[in-house]
Amino acid sequence: PGMVLVPLIGVLTGLGFAFFGIWTAAVVPSIDSFNYIISGLLTPLFLVAGTFFPIDQLPEWAQTLALLNPLYHCVQLVRHAVFGLDPLADLGHVAGLAAFAALMGALAVRQMRAKLID
Repeated sequence: PGMVLVPLIGVLTGLGFAFFGIWTAAVVPSIDSFNYIISGLLTPLFLVAGTFFPIDQLPEWAQTLALLNPLYHCVQLVRHAVFGLDPLADLGHVAGLAAFAALMGALAVRQMRAKLID
């Protein structure tokens, strides 16, 4: 029954990364600069999300950084939806994704407003 929540988790995560994409498009000076964003930011986010290997095998500093990773929260929510919900932890993960989406939305609107209006 928890599988019904997976699309909603995807929508919340996708909203945050859509705002991130809008913000990035407003910040980068040229299309060639997107390579730096993908190589330097998005690829490490995937590697430290707990998707391919558990983060508890990482060094302590990397585990702390993984807790700030929105993809980590997405992965944990999907795992809990599939294998059994953990309500208290899941609320924290939802809050992390919602905070990421709100922050990226505010940054995207601010940067695009400055770029388009000024």
